[in-house]
Amino acid sequence: MAMNWKIKPRSSLTTKLAKELSIAPLLAQLLVNRGIDNKESARAFLSPRLSDMADPRLLTGMEEAVDVIYNAVCDQEPITIYGDYDADGLTGAALLYHFFKQVNVPSRIYVPNRLTEGYGLNGRAIERIARERRGVLITVDCGISNMKEVAIAKRLGLKVVITDHHKIPADSNFLCPTVNPHREDSLYPDQNLAGVGVAFLLAVAVRSRLREKGYFKNHNEPEIKDLLDLVAIGTIADQVALIGQNRAFVRQGLACLKHTKWNGLKALLMASCVDPLDIDPRDIAFRIAPRLNAPGRISSPNICVRLLTDENIEVNEQLATEINQANAVRQRLEQNVLGEIYEAIERDNGQLAESVLVFGGEGWHEGVLGIVASRLVDSYSRPALVLTFEGEMAKGSGRSIDQFDLYEAISQLESLFERFGGHSHAAGFALKRKNFHKLKRAISEIGLEKLQSRDLRPVLEIDAEIDFSDVSWNLIKEVEALAPFGNGNPEPLFCTRSAEIVEARVVGEKHLKMLLRQDGKIYDAIGFSMGNRKPKVGHCIDIAYTPQLNRWQGHENIQLRLIDFRSPTT
Repeated sequence: MAMNWKIKPRSSLTTKLAKELSIAPLLAQLLVNRGIDNKESARAFLSPRLSDMADPRLLTGMEEAVDVIYNAVCDQEPITIYGDYDADGLTGAALLYHFFKQVNVPSRIYVPNRLTEGYGLNGRAIERIARERRGVLITVDCGISNMKEVAIAKRLGLKVVITDHHKIPADSNFLCPTVNPHREDSLYPDQNLAGVGVAFLLAVAVRSRLREKGYFKNHNEPEIKDLLDLVAIGTIADQVALIGQNRAFVRQGLACLKHTKWNGLKALLMASCVDPLDIDPRDIAFRIAPRLNAPGRISSPNICVRLLTDENIEVNEQLATEINQANAVRQRLEQNVLGEIYEAIERDNGQLAESVLVFGGEGWHEGVLGIVASRLVDSYSRPALVLTFEGEMAKGSGRSIDQFDLYEAISQLESLFERFGGHSHAAGFALKRKNFHKLKRAISEIGLEKLQSRDLRPVLEIDAEIDFSDVSWNLIKEVEALAPFGNGNPEPLFCTRSAEIVEARVVGEKHLKMLLRQDGKIYDAIGFSMGNRKPKVGHCIDIAYTPQLNRWQGHENIQLRLIDFRSPTT
């Protein structure tokens, strides 16, 4: 699909910011493009520090949650950590497990089976936990929509603490200490935390209380920074904005991950062919997170729980191998569903005229529906819902674009669903099969109302137009100063007009390799998966790209990583 190029204009604030910080005007423009337009916010962005973290007690419900957990620690009550089955929930649960182990309190993790128990708290699991352990039940990355189950837990004698980051249902009645940055009365300055981020803040607050009460006079005090590698993985995996507090978490967490103390993470990095000394958010997003998600999608997440908590190196290596195998199965299942959808589109491509795509199939594996929906969003630049039919019921997942709040949309159709939950960009739901076509019509109508045609065409946001004479080692250093990149802080993107093609060839079967020249300067360029777009040598093109260092056999050179190219425009 052709992309619109939107080149951001130079801001009047650029020169002022460059002078105040003594930085290059182009770096100042990159900051302004990201909403960083004053000296204080720029310094915080360029040098994020954990010490600048806001007080976790500003989160509404945190003091009450700490009260419950502090008493449990002092009384040595058993603690059950109830996590979600995705990478965010798994890393958050493992984080609390390691924290409680370090403060010498017994805890264990319970993660529900997606296929048999569904998302969030469920009654049978609560009954089993109450029967076997009692004590305290702490949720991670779930629970905000489960007040009915919380009531059951309390009735059975469990003390409950909810930590979550999902949208809060309307008219919620909090029956226990509930920590969620989306609470209206929260004073915490950042709402965009992942579930693992909320869990980390809980650990920080509990440690502070224990320190205040003198607990560490007789016990070792945990080093909270050792948990930040788990925070980085869960935060990147959940695709929350990498700005504000999340930026500091991920920057520090990536540094921690290079020398992680957790043997399970070491085994997972090795199995994923990731060099811990050269790890970046892309490695986590495309190699680590899919592997952590895979077992929970197709069978049971318990092997991931074991990997993230077991200290035995041999056991972890075997678990990492099993996780790789589960990921391979997940990929096959995903391709099977995508194949059926693409065949349906070939038979009737009129479906692509809809502003919201909705597809359903018999017996599609529930665990890959969200991934398939994401692929459809990437391919067609519009929201997508994918459902599987089982008997009289349908279960589904949806993914969305920035211009369409998916949770808000399905909330308008509440009467069609048996249950639903999520946030603006992702949702899960279940409904009677007979309501499928009603859902398809109704959400398409909402899409027509909310979305315009320009919203459904991908836009390439370009930070600045530059010439090859501007490309340098210093420019690459300035780009790297803005890392880590992700949602809310995209990797800087530049464009250059009328670059002459000196060489063009396909490498690795599908990648486009070119030599490009402008005003006497020549640079190597690589366009991944662009082999089918090979242009003619001697022609000129406009290119959109990110300059980067290419390291090969001990040598470094500047390479342009192409995002798009087109015929020259005036």
